[in-house]
Amino acid sequence: MVFVFARFLLMPFVLIAVTLLAMALHIIGTSLHHQAAWQQTVATVTSVSPYSERQESGITTDGIDVAVTYVANDAPMSWSGKGKIIGLYKAAVGDKVEFYYDPADPSKLDTAAMKGWRGGLLLVAVTGGFTIFYIWFFWLRGRKPPSTSPMMPSSVGVAGAGAKPPQQQRGTFGRR
Repeated sequence: MVFVFARFLLMPFVLIAVTLLAMALHIIGTSLHHQAAWQQTVATVTSVSPYSERQESGITTDGIDVAVTYVANDAPMSWSGKGKIIGLYKAAVGDKVEFYYDPADPSKLDTAAMKGWRGGLLLVAVTGGFTIFYIWFFWLRGRKPPSTSPMMPSSVGVAGAGAKPPQQQRGTFGRR
C-alpha cells in the first residue's frame, strides 16, 4: 500500500525531471551543433548601457544593452540589443568576447557554445539518474512475495490428504 502510494506521490517529480532532462539534452545538442557547424570569431564590445524592465507581474529584471563589432565571412559586422540574447550578462566597453556565428546568417551570435555543455551534462546526470532509478525501483523490478525461511516450518503442507504431520527430532545438539 505504501509502495503504491509512494510510486504515485513521486510522479510529479519524475515528470519535472523528464522535462528538465529534455531541456538539458536540447541545450547540449544546440551547443554541440554550434561548435561543430558555426564559425568562431572574437567580438569587441563597443557600447554598454544598463536597463531595467518591469513586467506585468511586478517583477523587475535588470540587464545590459550591448553593441559589439566583429568580423564574419571576411566582412565587418555589428550587433546591438539585449546582452542576454547573445549570452552576455556583464561586459565593459573594449572587452573581447569569443562568439560563434551562423555562416548562413552572420547576424546570429551565440556565446553559450563557448561556455561548453558541462552544466547540461550535470543536469542530465542528476535528472536522468533520478528518472532511471524511479522507473527501475517502482515499475521494473520484480516484487516477490515474502519467502519462507528454512528455519521456520511452512504452514502449508505439500503432502496429500491423510499424511501425518512431520515429527520433530529429539536429542541434543551434535549427538546422535
